[in-house]
Amino acid sequence: MSILFPKINKPRQWDYRPIYYDEEKYERQKRLEAMKKTAQREAQEAMSNEGQEQRHTTLHRGSFREARDNQSVRVEEGQKANKRFIVILALLLAIAAIYFLL
Repeated sequence: MSILFPKINKPRQWDYRPIYYDEEKYERQKRLEAMKKTAQREAQEAMSNEGQEQRHTTLHRGSFREARDNQSVRVEEGQKANKRFIVILALLLAIAAIYFLL
């Protein structure tokens, strides 16, 4: 009979039971996690209720871009760079004109 129907071994079941299982500790950890989540939620609500200055100190998606766009320094530096370019270009043209006229 074993020739026609060979014995096929079933895969072993992994039946691990921890040696030290403290149900109170597990429940305590669950309560602590729940308390932490509520504390975080309350902190976020408190931050959203405070003024705009407080809100800008926290990082959120796009905060760096908003800070960059709000600064007028970038515009002023661009204007200074344009003026510098025009002055240098005028000097080079003046030098080239003097060179070709002589």
